[in-house]
Amino acid sequence: MKVRATSTSLNSSLSVVPALDPLEFARGALCAATFVAADAARETHVAKLHSLFERAGLAPSMEVALGTMQFLREAEPLGGGYWAAAPVRAVELAPDCHLLVGPQPTSELQRHFAGLRRAGAGRVMNRASTAALPRQSQAAWRGSDGSDARAWTQSAINSAMKQLAPSVVADNLQVFAVRQASGRRREPVWVSAENSPPCEWRGVGLFRARTGATRYRYFLGKHEAGTEFLEGPTVLDAARVQFGLAALQSQPLTTTITAISGTTSISLPVAPPRSVRRLLVALCEADPRSFGRVWTCCVPTYVPVLLEALQELSCETKHHE
Repeated sequence: MKVRATSTSLNSSLSVVPALDPLEFARGALCAATFVAADAARETHVAKLHSLFERAGLAPSMEVALGTMQFLREAEPLGGGYWAAAPVRAVELAPDCHLLVGPQPTSELQRHFAGLRRAGAGRVMNRASTAALPRQSQAAWRGSDGSDARAWTQSAINSAMKQLAPSVVADNLQVFAVRQASGRRREPVWVSAENSPPCEWRGVGLFRARTGATRYRYFLGKHEAGTEFLEGPTVLDAARVQFGLAALQSQPLTTTITAISGTTSISLPVAPPRSVRRLLVALCEADPRSFGRVWTCCVPTYVPVLLEALQELSCETKHHE
């Protein structure tokens, strides 16, 4: 009986295999498929990567994992199904905190850089470990143009004023507005363009028209009761315009920061623009049910970096302990 119990326990322990992290597997698979020599790499086709994912039982997660690497600028699709690994470099977040951007798995990087650790989807380390690495500025890595949402939207509307032209009002046309929610928070809302006052600047608002079950076309326009509807250019960064329009109307949208036992939760009124989202993906964990609006940071050291980036949204920030 004792032998049988021991055998059962041993078999149980041997059958427990740690789950593979799709992102770390994608990093390892891309590096393996593109490796030529210590100082040389080649491109690889997605079919080869899919084969590696399939053998590991991770095929359904490949697209998301590669997408995350691309978003963090660790890898780049070349077209035609080909991918290339990006060069390793360091991005300064704070004087003694750097983000290491590169395609290698975290476990491999830890063999070469003391103190390197995973943070969100990214990897961070202190200044001493980055001495021999190429540098990239945080603004360049994030894709930030240095303008906050208020100034950027103001410039976009000034430009759009020259392009307004008469158009037909769509049946499903909606316009962006701001409403007061519980807790004195301001949040975005989409209302009928015919019946509700929009959030606008110089008479120009942000409109959307449905193009599919979950898809919309966003554009700037001018709509006044009893007059013709003037349509302006398409907006590619609708989130940034929402933050900017609200700030221009002195009704900035509200971001809530909640700190509990060393963990900080960031609750945004709308999913952030790409340049801010990139930093959130690197340093935080996203609530999968929030559609990119709620993020959790487990390391207090990163919070000042995140708050500085959030200033680009021109939003109102409320702190809760």
